[in-house]
Amino acid sequence: MRKIRGVTSIDYFGNSHRSEDLKGEAIRGGATAVAARGLTTLIQIGGTVVLARLLTPNDFGLVAMVTAFTAIFYLFQDVGLTDATIQASKINHNQVSTLFWINLAICVFIAILLIILSPAIAWFYKNKQLKQIMMMSSVSFIFWGLTFQHMALLKRTMNFFRVSMIGVLSSLTSTGASIILALTGFGYWAIVFRDLILSITACILTWTFCRWRPGLPKKRSEVRPMLRFGANSAGFYIVNYFAKNLDKIFVGKRFGSAQLGFYSRAYYLATTPTGQISDSLFSVSVSTLSKIREDADKFRRYYLNLMSVISFAGMPLSMFMVVMSKELVLILLGPQWNNAAEMFSILGLAAGMNVLYYTSSSLHVALGRSDRLLKWGVFSSAVLAAAFAIGIFFGPKGVAWGYAITTILLTFPGILFAGRPIGLSFNQVLSRVWRNSLGAILAGLLLNYIKSLSFFEMPLLLMIAISLFSYMGIYLLFIIVSYGGIAPIKEMFAISKIVLSKRT
Repeated sequence: MRKIRGVTSIDYFGNSHRSEDLKGEAIRGGATAVAARGLTTLIQIGGTVVLARLLTPNDFGLVAMVTAFTAIFYLFQDVGLTDATIQASKINHNQVSTLFWINLAICVFIAILLIILSPAIAWFYKNKQLKQIMMMSSVSFIFWGLTFQHMALLKRTMNFFRVSMIGVLSSLTSTGASIILALTGFGYWAIVFRDLILSITACILTWTFCRWRPGLPKKRSEVRPMLRFGANSAGFYIVNYFAKNLDKIFVGKRFGSAQLGFYSRAYYLATTPTGQISDSLFSVSVSTLSKIREDADKFRRYYLNLMSVISFAGMPLSMFMVVMSKELVLILLGPQWNNAAEMFSILGLAAGMNVLYYTSSSLHVALGRSDRLLKWGVFSSAVLAAAFAIGIFFGPKGVAWGYAITTILLTFPGILFAGRPIGLSFNQVLSRVWRNSLGAILAGLLLNYIKSLSFFEMPLLLMIAISLFSYMGIYLLFIIVSYGGIAPIKEMFAISKIVLSKRT
């Protein structure tokens, strides 16, 4: 086998990477990704809690002013080239090298642009401190630019344990460093350096775990199809980003900061758990499905199995959030956030469907059809924007209803549009999710009725725990009845066994 800079080319570029246990690889990769994302989130939340006690609101406010501007540029730094590398059926060293330098050039350009704009941002906010903050924050883009293609190769070869280790270790290192800086009197620089250290650590770990090294860019490396793929993919993310932030703009503009605070916290609680699951599974599903896209029957079977697993876990999570919205908001945010509970309940209706809906993006990418992804993104974003525009006349709750109803209504059309190239039908999708969905709804209704019959008080945390165990018991009972046996439960145990098993 040909060597490239000390690395066996087939490790990353060959089309022969076909695990004999692709299902097991996918399940272990998905479980690892979800667990790592959850741990990373806990580390970041914990770090924020500690920093909130060491720094002032002014420190956080200064960084937030810069972040509100720089966050937009994170949409452009990758330009979809990571997805292009992961899903490609065939790829070579010269192509990845060329994509690497394109990625890096874009990120360097963004960093230089932010440095040039830093005086204007300081003038806009009338605060000279923001110039230095902006300039330092811009450096992170360069280190992220150095990691994208290496990370794509790790995901392409389904090395999700290494990908997860990079995420957890870099978050742990950056969070620990920021706390030390805050304790030693660095003030807002502790927050600024947290993001910079995160990018530096991730870059070092990525280059350590992925031994591929880029060569010089080649003019005839045939990357134009991949650039087109990346441009379409990036277009979708940009359109989707702005559409999903219109609700905050509408609520803030029409009803002020207080109502926006309630809405934004309800939105965060309702979408974060499912969002973490969706983001974690995206790369795993793309890496897995892209390897079998030439076999339409096998592709459909793998995807429909994914739908079964997601609906089995996601739909009950969604309904539990709806029924226990007041209790969850009270324990997580405190009594001063009671006004967010009803909006949280409304948004929770779409939580489970949102995870199913998100799989349509992985379908598009795995099939190499980012052009269709962009078309759907433009259509769905227009529908969502219209729903927000109508909902605003009914207050923040109306906006929440607009988001929930639109997500539910777009889920099946979005999946069927994405699955059209492989002949995915409505009946095939419905058959994998209706029992789990119906079981979750019925269990939620019964739990809500049981709650109304409670005649005694108990600690809030204990009440949530008992309700959760009761709800899961009721849900599993409905599942057994609807399936006429314990087959889906056995499948979940089989998946758990694969997750816990060692790789051979």
